[in-house]
Amino acid sequence: MDANDGNSAKAWTWKGSRLQGISMLVVGLAIGYFSIIRPLQQAYGHASEVSLSFKAAFLSPVLVLLGILAIIVPSVTTDQSFILKSPNKLSFAGWILLVVLAIVAFGTYYLLDRQIGLMGYK
Repeated sequence: MDANDGNSAKAWTWKGSRLQGISMLVVGLAIGYFSIIRPLQQAYGHASEVSLSFKAAFLSPVLVLLGILAIIVPSVTTDQSFILKSPNKLSFAGWILLVVLAIVAFGTYYLLDRQIGLMGYK
């Protein structure tokens, strides 16, 4: 990106992509706090009841990873050719990204559920 392109649409798209990444990261961290950290704190504090949300615990690491990816490589959010080969068809990189996100998301929930289960909560 050239310094002379400061007001161009390309520069705004780049900044907008990074802003989307920062937003996803912040939302993912907030959801992670309330769906992962808080239940663990309740369990360690021997609360009478601990509530888990599968959707939130699953979504949190996905948003954090996608946010970090969008901050580091902003073209991921604007250039769909990285993820899509053609409309409705994932590229190889898209499949790899999908598999990695699924493993991290399911792994996070599994470890959270197991840790809370080991402490005597169901």
